[in-house]
Amino acid sequence: MKKILVIAMAVSLSIGLSRAVRADDVKIGGVNFQQALNEVEQGKRAKASLKAEFDAKQKKLQLQQDELKRMQEEAQKQGAVLSQDAMAAKQKAFNDKLVALQKDMATYRDDLVAKEARMTGQILQNLKTITAEVGSKEGYTMIVETSQDAVLYAKTKDDLTKRLIGMYNQRFTGALKME
Repeated sequence: MKKILVIAMAVSLSIGLSRAVRADDVKIGGVNFQQALNEVEQGKRAKASLKAEFDAKQKKLQLQQDELKRMQEEAQKQGAVLSQDAMAAKQKAFNDKLVALQKDMATYRDDLVAKEARMTGQILQNLKTITAEVGSKEGYTMIVETSQDAVLYAKTKDDLTKRLIGMYNQRFTGALKME
């Protein structure tokens, strides 16, 4: 709701400040940043990199889970012949490994979420830079982001998304550089 109010205020302000500008002189474009994030080459590579990292960490977690299962099965088999102290030691070892697994899961998840946020933020910053350049060079009064449903209606045939994706892919090649 705040986005809609901010956009409405910006439109009102820009129109109010430029009363001398005729309606024919207003040029509005739109760009879908969500689509662009998914389609720029650096975004695709970043997703693939995150998936590979996730898969590798998932394998490590699976090994830890398998070890816990093995420990549990072993304790059940030996339960009748082990002393209480030995059984308590096995239970403590099991609990320690369980806590370590849970901690590793949380750490991996937090790391991946943080990396995804940094990568997404950098790609969005790059897209905003290109959008501003296009807007300035081509005389747009305003370019709005269309993927967040903040724009309920806009009479424009200037969807710049595909064009910005192409420009992005030409300018930002190679690995994503975090600033």
